[in-house]
Amino acid sequence: MILSENDYVLISIDESVPCLEWIGKKGFVPSEEFRLSEEESLKFYRQYKKQYPAIQWFVDARFIETVSPHDTQWLIDEILPLFAAAGLTKEAFVAPASALGKMTVNHYKTTAGQVIEIQTFDSVDAAKAWLKA
Repeated sequence: MILSENDYVLISIDESVPCLEWIGKKGFVPSEEFRLSEEESLKFYRQYKKQYPAIQWFVDARFIETVSPHDTQWLIDEILPLFAAAGLTKEAFVAPASALGKMTVNHYKTTAGQVIEIQTFDSVDAAKAWLKA
């Protein structure tokens, strides 16, 4: 079920897992669009947590080149603790194709992995299977 969409990001719910999905659509996501998508994701997570108590977070970053280090740090410092406080325990990433994108996700995983459990995967199926476990 699609909740929000723009040129850069699609946010939806996969009820079969259940998980909130953040799906990057192309290239570099501008700071304003990235931050808005993360704030919307948090809003939707809080909203749907009541309906799906086991809901987790799925991020498909295959088509994203990178997110700025400043925005990544903002996510780690400001948004992820709010997700954790709302009940999020797991986040699954499908790794970006670009080397810079992979470095960004690895930095995020290493830095934010103390707040929630974060894993990276090569496929959507593997990522969602891990979230269901």
